[in-house]
Amino acid sequence: MLFLAIITAPSIITIIDDTADVSVFYSLSEEEEEHACIKLIFTKTNEDNSSFFNSLQNENLGYYYKNYPKPHLNLIFPPPDFI
Repeated sequence: MLFLAIITAPSIITIIDDTADVSVFYSLSEEEEEHACIKLIFTKTNEDNSSFFNSLQNENLGYYYKNYPKPHLNLIFPPPDFI
């Protein structure tokens, strides 16, 4: 909605008042391009993550040993009648 307002605002202002300065709306995109420089900072850690992965593997063992019913096998319908 905000994007639509920014796009249509210069046209609407020009229709209402021919003497209005709408160059501010066109300079917004240039201002964003100037500040596009972003610095990424990464730190290198020497942590041992093996205990984390082992705990994840041990927690999922219960799921594999449970016997869940298969409900789609119980839903058997006769073929439809022809008209």
